[in-house]
Amino acid sequence: MRLILGLILLVAIAAAIPVVFYGEVDPCRMLAKDMAHEAYGPLAGLVGNDPDEVPEAMESSMRLVTSQMTARECTDKLWERWTSGEE
Repeated sequence: MRLILGLILLVAIAAAIPVVFYGEVDPCRMLAKDMAHEAYGPLAGLVGNDPDEVPEAMESSMRLVTSQMTARECTDKLWERWTSGEE
């Protein structure tokens, strides 16, 4: 019984980490945040701005891209980003 409860707790914690990091539950919005950070960060660093402060307009434009994807596609792309470091 303890093993089952431990596994449930472990799964709950693993599922909560991305939600806490991104502040979103929707995988497509998480992907949009990742894409916006990837696109804006290097440019902001070049001009002396903080690369971690992505403007809302940039995230909105990336949500236009992810709005054409299913939740499964967004989840797969997020998994690829997290595990391979490519894209």
